[in-house]
Amino acid sequence: MKKLLLLCAFALTYSSNAQTEIPVEVPTIAIKVPLGEKVILGDVAITFKEVLEDSRCPKDVNCIWEGRIRLQIAVEIDQKAVLLKELLLGATKPGEVEETEIYNTKDQFLEAVGVLPYPTSEDTGDRSYVLLVSEKTR
Repeated sequence: MKKLLLLCAFALTYSSNAQTEIPVEVPTIAIKVPLGEKVILGDVAITFKEVLEDSRCPKDVNCIWEGRIRLQIAVEIDQKAVLLKELLLGATKPGEVEETEIYNTKDQFLEAVGVLPYPTSEDTGDRSYVLLVSEKTR
């Protein structure tokens, strides 16, 4: 009986010191879509058409408003339908919502996660833009 009680006490002590699992987030891998080029992801082709607005605050400057970037893309599905979409990343004005979703089905989700390069105070305004797209398959 003493051995059983001692064994239970040991098991209880050991289990209470076990580490709890901490979930680890999987890093997002971004697909690069250069301005004016088409990238094919499965049945979907994305063309980065143009930058409509880039008012992002330069990263080495303190700004009152963080700014945003608006761009137009073309989404082609199964080499048939072409849909022009406007994406908005960053700050929104009253009545606007951030629009990052490119394509969404039960099997695939494509989302804009950023646009490079990010402006700096020394920027000349002549940029080679690249849209960063995240793909999640379900």
